[in-house]
Amino acid sequence: MKNIKLLLMLTGVMLFSVSCEVESYEENTLEATNAKASSDAGCETGFAICAANLSSCFIDDGFNRWGWTIGPMSTSEHLFRMFTGAGQCDTSKGKLAVGVSIDYDSETGVAVVEYNAKEGYALKETHLYIGNDPYPMQQRGKKLVPTVAPGQYPYKHGGLDGALTDTYTIEGLSGEIYMIAHAVVCKDGN
Repeated sequence: MKNIKLLLMLTGVMLFSVSCEVESYEENTLEATNAKASSDAGCETGFAICAANLSSCFIDDGFNRWGWTIGPMSTSEHLFRMFTGAGQCDTSKGKLAVGVSIDYDSETGVAVVEYNAKEGYALKETHLYIGNDPYPMQQRGKKLVPTVAPGQYPYKHGGLDGALTDTYTIEGLSGEIYMIAHAVVCKDGN
């Protein structure tokens, strides 16, 4: 029995890590995940995630908010999955609602990040952090401290009500980078 559980867990980890590759998402997998949530109404917050070796849960880094920082990444293209409602960084509690891609070229210092809502979902607002540190910094008194609050991320697009895609082009980057991609995602029609 232990061997079966271990095999299932390893298979899940391997399948999960493939989602960060450049290959397209398997639509049948996405449809099955979204079908479970189709009766829910309203909007929820979501964060992008990749495999454990490239993502770190905010909670594991001492914050009391769920979500993930992704990195370090160097020049390449990556695809990530964005889950809404994945409290405590437990994706089994969440809904897969958005695909997030990044195309980063460290030679030019330019990253293009694109959010793509999955069928049945729409974007209300997006927040993005990209930098050389795992978290953005905010002023607290006389000190700079890391933050995970999406409102503190340097790049924001609000008023996207009903948008299916949103794109950021960030210049002036260098070396290995980290990214936090956040969105408020609504069921279509909300």
